[in-house]
Formats: sequence, C-alpha cells, structure tokens
Amino acid sequence: MKRHLIFNWHPNHEALRLALADGVKDPRDVSETGKGWTYVTFVKPGTRAFEVLFDVDQLDRLARDNGYYLPRDAVSRHNKVVVTARSTEAGPSAQLFALVRFLEAFARRHADPKRYPVHGFYGKLGGSFDRRHKGRVLVMYGEGDEALLEILAGVEAILPECAFPGVELTVSLANGLSALPRLLTGFDDPKYRGSGATLFKIRDPGRFATVLDEARQDYPKYIFEIDAR
Repeated sequence: MKRHLIFNWHPNHEALRLALADGVKDPRDVSETGKGWTYVTFVKPGTRAFEVLFDVDQLDRLARDNGYYLPRDAVSRHNKVVVTARSTEAGPSAQLFALVRFLEAFARRHADPKRYPVHGFYGKLGGSFDRRHKGRVLVMYGEGDEALLEILAGVEAILPECAFPGVELTVSLANGLSALPRLLTGFDDPKYRGSGATLFKIRDPGRFATVLDEARQDYPKYIFEIDAR
C-alpha cells in the first residue's frame, strides 16, 4: 500500500487549504495566512505513532540517570531536514504554498514504500514569527539518521524541479530539538569536543524540561490514519 500525505491544518492556514483545493497555480494568489504550524505525516498505512515518533521520555530518563549529562549520540541522532521558503516579493501565504507543492512533489516520487523503504516522515510546516525575511519552514523527521540522509538526498533532488514565482526554497540539516545543543556545555565548541569529552552537562534543567514538553505537545497533532482527517 502506498504512502499518503495527511495534513492536520492549523486554523490560520485555512486560506492556503482552500486555495490548494481550488487549484490555485500562483503562490502569490493565496489569501493572507497567519502564524502557526500545520502538521503532516507521510508513512505507510497502518503505521502507529510510537513506531516513528522520537522517544522524548527516553531522552528525559537518560538525562536524569546521568545526573543531567547527555552523551553526544543521544543528541545528534535526533535530527531533522529543514526546507525554508523565502521571498522578497511575496509573503507567508506564498511561502507556505510553495512548501506544500514541494511536499506533494516529494510524495508523488516516494509514495511506494517497496521502492523507497525509508522515505516516510512526519513533520510540520509554518512558523511562529512575522519577519518576512525569515520565511516559512517545513521540518521533516525520519526514523533515524540513515533514513534522514536518504530523505535529505530526495529533497535535494526534487528542489531544482520546484520553481515558484517569487519564492526560493533551500534545504539544510539541523538538530531536531533546536534549542537542545545550546543547553549543553561545550556541545558546539570544537575544542571541548576534541578534548575527548563524551558527556555534556545540561546547564539549565528547567529549560531542558520545557524543550521536551514542547515536543510532547506536538505529538498528538500528528495524524497517522487517513480516515482521521
């Protein structure tokens, strides 16, 4: 059975959803949208949430068991692909439109799980800021770093084929819990890491708990059954 894109639309993105349903071709023709996140899944039918979502509770237990220190691999294995849509002549609505159309192109190419066994993902698109130059983003999480690298390669192959008036798409790889590396003493310091350190102290356990709680709040918003839309 093929994979299907399943969207859990944010109310502030309703104009985009309607434009897509109406077959709008030009991203600049989408009515105004607001801040927020629309959640998306692209997995094999029958996939259950616990099979793919990163185990935040396990990371929390690991930190506690190590006296609020984390090993490097516990942080680095939770990564994400980030596709950013920026524009100088169009606003957030056009940026979101381009991201969804890109997603659809990715899904058409990778729908067959037998041919593309590791290209399923869960993620979200949108943003929580007003600054146009920041653009809007799509974040994609895989079932592990090896799968994520395959997803990244798939994204890089498709991006040149996705041209939208007034919108530029770029891709990068980032830590899945974006704030986490900044909470670890020396994690982003090559000299510290080069010293042979294998554990990194969590400087602010309260902020660490908040980061994990934010991830937990995201999880119920991912839909894994197509009939649940």
